Order: sequence, then structure tokens, then C-alpha cells
Amino acid sequence: MIKVGIIGCANLRAAELVRVLINHPDVELKWARDAGVAGLRLDAIVPGVVGECDLTVEGDGDLDGVDVVFLCGSRAEVTRRLARLHIPEGVRLIDLSGSHNLDYGDGKPWAYGLGEMQRRLLVHETGHITVPGNAATAAMLALIPMARNLLLNSPVTLHAAIGVGALTDEGKTLDGLDLGAWASDQQQEVALALSQCQASFNQPVTLTLTPLAERRTLAVAARFKCGVDGAMARQLYEQYYDDHNFVFIVDRPILTADVENTNKCLFRIEKDERSGELTVHAVMDVMLKGCAGNAVHAMNLMFGLHERAGLALKATGC
Repeated sequence: MIKVGIIGCANLRAAELVRVLINHPDVELKWARDAGVAGLRLDAIVPGVVGECDLTVEGDGDLDGVDVVFLCGSRAEVTRRLARLHIPEGVRLIDLSGSHNLDYGDGKPWAYGLGEMQRRLLVHETGHITVPGNAATAAMLALIPMARNLLLNSPVTLHAAIGVGALTDEGKTLDGLDLGAWASDQQQEVALALSQCQASFNQPVTLTLTPLAERRTLAVAARFKCGVDGAMARQLYEQYYDDHNFVFIVDRPILTADVENTNKCLFRIEKDERSGELTVHAVMDVMLKGCAGNAVHAMNLMFGLHERAGLALKATGC
């Protein structure tokens, strides 16, 4: 069993993570820590886990006795904690705060935790993972097959519509940023990640943002000029994702119920043959594939588990 700890548990991303981990067949949740709610039972602050978890939230402590720690606080909180934490040898870290999403890359200690982008690295070569931003995750999944085939050679326009469930009561994102700063960070993150996929990529990336009424939905439309026809583009996507477990192509408008409460990302591909513009619509659950589910996927790869372990989550059906 993988022994797990969570730091920073009084927030939406941590609540979603707890709900996934306590049902994971290969995980034992050893402790959850958050000084602001220390002494409370975890099932008092995480909806839906009464009868499933009897842990009491702790304050500060060392990291002994666990194999991996999920960092779930805000960026500022995670940065402060990392500065003073002693990390025992062999303890892995998975950061959900976005603190390191713009400083990963060659020679950096934090690996970009998108399994569909760099599965081999996550399996073999890392102990520190930074979980991609939610809009960046959807955008990258929509663009990786083109980048891997060296076919991203024009400006990329992204429109992200994000469910209000990913926002705090103050109208900020889960990363503690206002929406303008969040969109700017996601835009930079996508540009950096694309340069890791396609070294020749040097085109501008533009991201705009719209809030969605659906609480858990994240939809990204990625548009760019494409030098192959629609049938070939679809074939490239099918080939790239053929051995991946969470990404699927559909030929109809994607509904919230198709992805809600799952770790799936669904695509719809449209090619305007006259203009040469390809549009890839990517839709997923903002709290699972866009956050906690992605983190658990990365953990599964890190520890050599099947990618779907603990992530065969239910579909809503309505």
C-alpha cells in the first residue's frame, strides 16, 4: 500500500483529492494537515466521506511514515511550507497549487505531471511532480498530437470556459489568483509546455476565459492553422491516444454528463478545409481531470500502478 499524506486540506481541490484517495485500492491515507482546521475530523470538512474516513486533521508535523505527500494549499502557502519542510529521502511530492508550473523543464527538479505528455518521465525519473493548471491540461491534451508531429507552426488561440466550481467565494481561482492573472499564467504554461513537446514551436499563444454556469465543467477550444486535412488530423489524434486511458474522440457535441465525475477528457475535431483552420474542442471535469484526478494519475505512474487505479469514477447519466 502507498502511504499518503495531504498538506492543506481545507479547500476544494483537497476535498476532491480525499474523495478519490479513500477509495483507491492501493492507497492508505495516513494523515491530513492544515493548521487552520487542526483538531476537526476530516469528514467534517470534506463533504461525502462520513463513514468512509475517521481521520482527525493535524497541525504541522514531519513527513515520516508516508511515501508521497500531496501539497494542496494556495501557491503562497505551499511556497512557505516547502521553505521550512525537511523532506526525508524517498518521500515523493505532488504539488497541486501550480507553484512550479512555470519553472519546470530541463534540469529542474519538478516534473510536469501530465501523463499523456510524458508518461515515461513520470514512471522512471522523478520524485517531485507539479500538476498542470486545469485549463492548461485541457489545452495541452488538445494540442499534444499536433506538437509531437511537428505540425504546430502557426499562432494558437485558446478559449477556455471554466465552471464556477473551480472558483473560490472571493471570485479567485483555486490557485489563489484573480481570473486575469490566472488566464495569463495558464497561457504562459501552455506556451512553455508546447515548447517542450515541439522544440521548434515559437508561435504566440493567446488564451481567453469565460465563466461557465456548470460547476464542474471545463471546455477549451483550441484553434490553429493545420497543414493536413481533417481525416489525417483525426488519425493523428487517434494514433497518439490509442494507448492512453482517459482521452477519447467523439463525433457529436460533448455534454457535461459525458465527463462530470470522471477523469476523462473528450475531444471533438473540426477542420475548415477552406481556411485551413483546425478547431479541437476538449471537455473535462475541472476538479478531476483538471486537478485531483490528474494528480492521482501522476501518482499511479510514479509508483508503477495501472493508470486507471482508483480513477474508474462514475458517470452522472443526467
